[in-house]
Amino acid sequence: MKRIMAAALGLTLGMVSTGGMVSTAWAQRADRAVDQPVVRSLNWFSYVAAEDIRAACRPGGRNHLRLIYNALWEEQVRAYELFLQPDGTAGLTIGVLADQGPATTVSSITIREPGDITGPWRMRRGQRLLTAAQAGDLLGSLQASAAFGPPRDGLRLPDNDFWWTVASCRDGVWGFQAYHYPTDRFANVKFAEKLFSFDNVGVAVNRPRNLEPAELRRDPNLRPGRERADRWMLVVGKDGLRAR
Repeated sequence: MKRIMAAALGLTLGMVSTGGMVSTAWAQRADRAVDQPVVRSLNWFSYVAAEDIRAACRPGGRNHLRLIYNALWEEQVRAYELFLQPDGTAGLTIGVLADQGPATTVSSITIREPGDITGPWRMRRGQRLLTAAQAGDLLGSLQASAAFGPPRDGLRLPDNDFWWTVASCRDGVWGFQAYHYPTDRFANVKFAEKLFSFDNVGVAVNRPRNLEPAELRRDPNLRPGRERADRWMLVVGKDGLRAR
């Protein structure tokens, strides 16, 4: 059982996907390399770093933003992909992972089909088509939040804290920003409520709350050397995430 538990928890180290799209704004979709729980553990960090967006960012390319709201990895993560269109509208895809921590045990999983074992870690998805006015308002709030960079070099983002990252390619220009609760930068986020108002997934937002420092909330029962198995830390560089 311990081996099964370890394997199941390993599946949780990743996330995010978007479904198919309709209309012109839905003609583009996020990188699906993090679609399935098993491969998310291999691609999650590059997904947050938006390496795919950065590699494709050039003049004449698509305008694409990826926003990640980490509301304690074990409790909830929300991912937003925004595809800006020439007419000012935007396609918005939404993905939510919830309750994927220790409370989700193998003994509580009902397996009726082979795919059911990954059920607790699957992304819950939604999508919206934003009008030009809605998209413009959201972009204005992002601009007011300095969401297009530069970030604070050396900022640390623990898995068990509240934080946002924003990766963007607009008119061929790459940008990256990060906000860690409860710093001033997080307090100055202007875009969160606008995004949440467009969110149609049906999972309540896990709001920031005051907690002990992240390092004091590690599992004291883990054996030395096991910490890396289910805990992680991202570090921000001058224009994106530092390589792991």
